[in-house]
Amino acid sequence: MFRLSGLALVTSALFGGASSAQNSSAAYIGSNSATTIVASNTCQELQRVLGFSIVQSRSSSTQYSIAANAAWSAFNHEVNFQPTCIVFVNSTEDVQTTMKAIYKNNADYTVQSGGHSGMTGWNTIQDGVLISFLNMNATSYDPHTDTISMQPGINWGNASTIVEPFGVAPVGGRISNVGTSLLLGGGLSYLSPSQGYAADNYVSVDIVLVDGTLVTATANNRYADLFKALKGGGNRFGIVTQYVVKAVHVGREQDKIYWGGIFVYPNSSAEALLPAIAHFAHDTNDTNAVLATDFIASWGATGVEPVIQLEMFYNGSAASFNASFAEFLSIPYTSFTAGPLSYLDLVNEVNFPYGEGNLFAGSVLTGVPSVSNENSIKLMDDYMETYRLFNNFSIAFANSSEIQSTLLSFTPVLQSQIRISYEKGGNAISPPRGQGGFNEVLFAVTYSEGVNQAPEYVEQGRQFWIENTPRTSGLPLFANEADAKQQVLASYGEYNFLKQVYAKYDPGRFNIRHTPGPLGL
Repeated sequence: MFRLSGLALVTSALFGGASSAQNSSAAYIGSNSATTIVASNTCQELQRVLGFSIVQSRSSSTQYSIAANAAWSAFNHEVNFQPTCIVFVNSTEDVQTTMKAIYKNNADYTVQSGGHSGMTGWNTIQDGVLISFLNMNATSYDPHTDTISMQPGINWGNASTIVEPFGVAPVGGRISNVGTSLLLGGGLSYLSPSQGYAADNYVSVDIVLVDGTLVTATANNRYADLFKALKGGGNRFGIVTQYVVKAVHVGREQDKIYWGGIFVYPNSSAEALLPAIAHFAHDTNDTNAVLATDFIASWGATGVEPVIQLEMFYNGSAASFNASFAEFLSIPYTSFTAGPLSYLDLVNEVNFPYGEGNLFAGSVLTGVPSVSNENSIKLMDDYMETYRLFNNFSIAFANSSEIQSTLLSFTPVLQSQIRISYEKGGNAISPPRGQGGFNEVLFAVTYSEGVNQAPEYVEQGRQFWIENTPRTSGLPLFANEADAKQQVLASYGEYNFLKQVYAKYDPGRFNIRHTPGPLGL
C-alpha cells in the first residue's frame, strides 16, 4: 500500500516567505513609447480602412469593454490590459486586412476566439491590436461531405448544439465554454479514445499568415506541412479563420448512447484512486471508455475542503460501464449521478465559470500496468509525489484569502487514441507508440474574485510545483494545459519538424516577435 506523508510544509521555508504582490503579466505590460506609437498608428490606419464600427478604441463604445473583459481568466481583463484598439472582424478578408497593416507597421497583436486560456496575456494585449472573433461564430454541417465547418468565435457547447439535430458532433472540448483554439493545441475530447486528438479530425484549415496571405491547408495540397503543424503547434503559424472537421455520428440528444456520470469521492480515497488512474491509462484499450479526474481543494470557512470528482462515461450499456470502470467502482465514493446520457449531455456536464483569475501548469506521467513489478512501483511513486506536492501547495496556502481553489487533473491519453492519431496522418505532438497510454496532468490555481494579479508568494509556490513535480521523459506536455513558460513544443515527437515548418512560413519570425504563444520555435 502506498502512503502519502509529509503533506504540510511551512510556507516561508518552502517558498521563501515573500508577501509582496507581483504583476504576473509584466512581460506584456509597460511597453515602451515606440511600441505605443506603432500600435496607435496601426489602429488609426485600420479605422480608416475598415471603419470605426469594426475597429474600436477604449473610448469609442461599450463593445470595446465587453471584448476587453471577455476572457475566461480575470487576469486577462481590462484592469490589466487595455488594447490600443480591438478589431471586431466579420470575415476572413477583415483578418487579412488587419494582419497586412500589423505586418507592415511591425505592431504587436493578439487574437481572442473563445478566450478560455490559463496563460496571462495570450488572448489580450497592452499597447497593441486585439483581433476579436466575437462576430465570427458560424457553425454548419454538410451532409454531402459529412463535415462540420466552424468559425473561431464559436465554443464547443454551442457548436455541438447547432449540429445536434443532424445527430453529429465535432471532436471538441470537454468543457462547453472552451473555444476552438483547443484544436491548435491538439485538443483532448470525450471522443478522443475513438477519434484521436481533436486536431486529427481536420479536413481543411483556412489560415491567414503573418503577412496577410490566406491559404487553405489540407493533408494533400501544397500546404500539407502547415496542415500537420497546425495539429498542436498553437498560434505560431498564423490566424485560423475556418476549421472544417470530420463529423462524428453520436446521435440526437434523445439518443442516450452513453452510460455514466460524475462520481464524487472523499479525500480518503485518493490513495486508492491514483493507482486506478495510472492503470486505466496504461491498460485500457477500449475506445468506448472515457475518463476525466479532478482532485479539487476549495477554500471554505473552515479551511481547505478537498473533494475528488471523476467523470466516467461509456459509449454502451451500464454493464459495459461497470466492467470498464470496475477498479474505480470498487473504491468508496460518497455520491454519483450515473445514468443514460447523450453526447451533448457529456459536453454540458462540466462548466468552468468566468470571473476569476486562473493560472495553469502541466506535467505528464506514463501509465502504470496493473500487474505490479519493481518498475511499476517506481512509476506509481511519481503519481503519489505529484499528488503530495499538490496537497503541499493547498495546505501551505490554506489561510490565503486570495485563492479560491486548486485543481489537480489527470486526463488519460489511451493507446487507442495514439494509434488512431497515426492512422489519420499524425500530428505535431506525435507521442511514442508501443509504450501504452499516459496521463496529461493539469495543476490549476483559481484566485478569489477581485484578485487581479497573482501574488508573488503564491506564484513562487506554483513555480515550485512546476519545477519539482515528476514528469516522464519522452512524453508530450499538453499545450492547452501548461504554464506559459513551459517548453511544450520541445516535448513533441515532431519538434524538429515544427521548427522547419515555422521557418518556412514565417522566416522573419514576426509571430514570435510580436505576439505571445508557445516557446521554442
